[in-house]
Amino acid sequence: MAKFFDKEKPGNYCGFEYDRFLTSEVGFGPRGEYYHLVLVKDGHIIAFGHEQGNYAGGIYASTTFSTDCFHKQKEYIRKEYPELYEKIKDIPLAKVYKPADKAIYRPKGKAGEYAQFACNFYTGCSNDCQYCYCKRGVMSKVWSTTPRLKKCFKDEDDAIATFKNELDYYNCNGSSISTKGIFFSFTTDPLLDETGGLTVEAAVYALRKRVRVQILTKRADGALRFAECLSRMLGRIDRSTHIAIGFTLTGSDELEKNASPTEARIDAMRQIHSLGIRTFASIEPLLDLQVADDIINCTLGFCDLYKVGLLSGGKQPIDLMQLSEFVPYITQKVGASGAKIYWKNSVKDLLGGAEYHHPASVGADYDIFFYDPYGMSQVPFNRFKL
Repeated sequence: MAKFFDKEKPGNYCGFEYDRFLTSEVGFGPRGEYYHLVLVKDGHIIAFGHEQGNYAGGIYASTTFSTDCFHKQKEYIRKEYPELYEKIKDIPLAKVYKPADKAIYRPKGKAGEYAQFACNFYTGCSNDCQYCYCKRGVMSKVWSTTPRLKKCFKDEDDAIATFKNELDYYNCNGSSISTKGIFFSFTTDPLLDETGGLTVEAAVYALRKRVRVQILTKRADGALRFAECLSRMLGRIDRSTHIAIGFTLTGSDELEKNASPTEARIDAMRQIHSLGIRTFASIEPLLDLQVADDIINCTLGFCDLYKVGLLSGGKQPIDLMQLSEFVPYITQKVGASGAKIYWKNSVKDLLGGAEYHHPASVGADYDIFFYDPYGMSQVPFNRFKL
């Protein structure tokens, strides 16, 4: 007599909630019993899978990933497992999930230079930095000193659920999100009291999915609290944990009136780096060359990467000739400490496209998680020329 494992009552299989669990005839092979299965929810097929004894099995096509594969599976079942097809032939396929980029998106323009994937849950920021680009242009319409959940989310539960769905989609559909990672955040400080909770939950989920995470903040207290929460939720953190925490360090506290003082941010960076977490400094906007030099001197030894960029819009406070001398001077200093430095396009553009090639000088696609025991970069040494 043919053997089937059909279940006509609700259950859960590999994280998929179903109303009906329908299988092909159970066979037997070198790995034990095997069969194909179809999950049905709310009158629609939501997933196809298989079992092969105690050694393998699971979902191989669903509404949340493998889009092309999902649409082809019903025809495959028709040809290869006609007895299972008879059970499902009149059951329509569920609508395939496609992200609306509500939480995760691909930044463009200058933001695209910073990250290939980013997450924004909130708009507005209590740091209230005078130079913030969100106060100008399109973002100015939704900007405020009180962070607010984006209108596309019903509430925080909806926001994190959307994030997880979008991350799973990108992670399973051939994108580079697992290697390029995800950046928090361009429209707020992700480690404020109001924003930190969602950031922690999203970062932990991403890390458990083996997606790299980078956080940029001006909050020393928020960064330390984030590291503590991360350690508690993951069990431990060290250099193998693909998380990097960065601090914006312009040295101009008077322009960042509600952010943590620069000295506090540097101290938090030191503590976080000692835990084994990678750290980076965003010296952008570059407002004073001497102040930037002082900041770098204070962070050498516990900062893995420096990102330096100019003020966006308005008259530049930096002298061109002084900048042309500053770039090689700082690059050599950073390199001597074993760290790397990325001079953003705004710096290169002001210098007429000139670049200073050095083992410590890296591009926008530099992988902060790459272990380079010899301290060599992707570009050969060359002289800096204007």
